[in-house]
Amino acid sequence: MYPDTFYGHFVSTVEVVIGMAGVAVITGLIFLRFSRPTAKILFGKSAVITPFDGVPTLMLRVANVRHVAMAEAEFRVMLFRHEPIKEEESVTRFYPLKLQFDRIISFPVALTLRHVIDESSPLYGMTWEDLEKSDTRLMTSIVCIDSVIPAPVQCATDYTDDDILWNRRFVEIYTETSDGRLTVDYGRFHDTEAA
Repeated sequence: MYPDTFYGHFVSTVEVVIGMAGVAVITGLIFLRFSRPTAKILFGKSAVITPFDGVPTLMLRVANVRHVAMAEAEFRVMLFRHEPIKEEESVTRFYPLKLQFDRIISFPVALTLRHVIDESSPLYGMTWEDLEKSDTRLMTSIVCIDSVIPAPVQCATDYTDDDILWNRRFVEIYTETSDGRLTVDYGRFHDTEAA
């Protein structure tokens, strides 16, 4: 069977064009859905403020839970809180926190990000009550490159003042095996202990 009139040819042409375009669109959507890399980054449930090398330090724990390391990881932590100004009762101010390291060539497994609370830190001299009163929050972002499909991936989370624990530290999650290799206990990833 084949079309014999102008209308038959027109209908067949429309069907062919729609069919080819439909297959192309569906193929693109399926490829986009399954080829898009995901970050698979685990953030600690809380942040801690504890002495590190004798100086008060804000610490956050992050982990790459993929089976392969991600490249060129960039870490950012932003603090925002309500502060009074002359014209208004309060406004939200944003402060980028300087980390001891904010880039790493390869992001293998678990890391602890550290911000030293010195005179230049917006957390300097603050107590837990100050954080609660000003509704202080932290936003943490990680951007890295998936080494399997060279594409950037991004993941972020936030912490409220209730999530910031004082005079606590993260428990050790690395263990050295008999053959000198390191293993990570993700079951204790979120655990803290008294400093």
